[in-house]
Amino acid sequence: MRLARSDDISIDWTSLLMKIVGLWMAADRAEQRRRNFALIYTITIIVIATSIAFRDIYFSWGNLNDCVFVSCNILYLMFVFFKIVVLYVHRIEFFALVRYTQKNFWHSNYDPREKVILADCKRVCAIFIVVISFCTQGTCAGYVMTPLFANVGKNHSDRILPFNMWVKFPVGISPYYEISFLIQTLCVYHVAVGHICFDYFLSIVNLHVTCQFRILQYRLLSLGNVIETQTDEESLSRYTNVCLAKLRGCIQQHQALTEYCRRLENIFTLIILAQVLFLSIVLCLISYQLFLVNVPHFRNISLVMNMIGILCMLFMFTYSCDGLIRQSTNVGRVTFLAPWSSMSMNKAGKTLRQNILITIMRSNQSCRLTASGYFPISLETYTGVLSTAMSYFTLLRHKSLNVEVH
Repeated sequence: MRLARSDDISIDWTSLLMKIVGLWMAADRAEQRRRNFALIYTITIIVIATSIAFRDIYFSWGNLNDCVFVSCNILYLMFVFFKIVVLYVHRIEFFALVRYTQKNFWHSNYDPREKVILADCKRVCAIFIVVISFCTQGTCAGYVMTPLFANVGKNHSDRILPFNMWVKFPVGISPYYEISFLIQTLCVYHVAVGHICFDYFLSIVNLHVTCQFRILQYRLLSLGNVIETQTDEESLSRYTNVCLAKLRGCIQQHQALTEYCRRLENIFTLIILAQVLFLSIVLCLISYQLFLVNVPHFRNISLVMNMIGILCMLFMFTYSCDGLIRQSTNVGRVTFLAPWSSMSMNKAGKTLRQNILITIMRSNQSCRLTASGYFPISLETYTGVLSTAMSYFTLLRHKSLNVEVH
């Protein structure tokens, strides 16, 4: 199945990156073959990059600075591979979720006020995507440009690559150098695509679900607009029946959103747990290289861009999850604000009041995404990850000082 053309840059860009990785829907067999080829290519790139990284850390063992740099790269590779495996296992549920999202969220059947809410959501998504994509490009460019500037003035046999190869043939001599450099560059950019595309999708979906909860609140508040203009009992009774029918539609939408969040949690809960652990460790390793290691100028720029990108990614991820909690809880408060006290006390009115009470009670249990059930993700997670990363950095710094003393 193919996504309809969207005017949302974040959705279009994310779907393109997912297609490059190979985990996206296909409209026919020919397109499915291209997806399979892209997935095989992604796995091959990860295997090659992992082989280079593990061989590098084997020969660099004992040098703390080099081991920290290589360990950071290995973590990226392992995390991308883990996300691919998890989503591939849940690919049927994942594709069904995308189809449902396209059909029920990414359409234009909204009234003017609802379109304003959706436009606000699209603007936030676009800002996050542009900023993080810029930081990712800067990080990858730093990996690639560092050896190019370091090789200025060197003999051909002394040229260095973005990552040490540790092979017997002379990689500094043409054409081995050019081939190795091209392979490593492809690895860097493809791993970067695999790293950000899944996080983009999860955060964008969270923001759009949050948007749907805001639209639901608007529809609940709009239930009583016609009630206030009615004076006689007959008209009030008739419009009470109309409001009951609209409320049932809102309840069905609330149930659908709650079920959607449950499906989202089922697919991504392991990835979320790994994301929190991964970001805590990587922030520590990047901080160590940035503040305690004397690295080349372009490598420094790459580390700064990487740090900014990770902080923005973490904020986008936790902000979207926090919005999901807040807006799903607000449904109950908004439901209570409906003019239920002004409606008739006929059978429809009593049923309407019962439905309102049930909706309020259900909204007290907010929709949320958790790290494999251990804890919910919110903006408090952002500060928690930073605090954990700082603790790891302090321990690593202490270890580095002890190594220098000895």
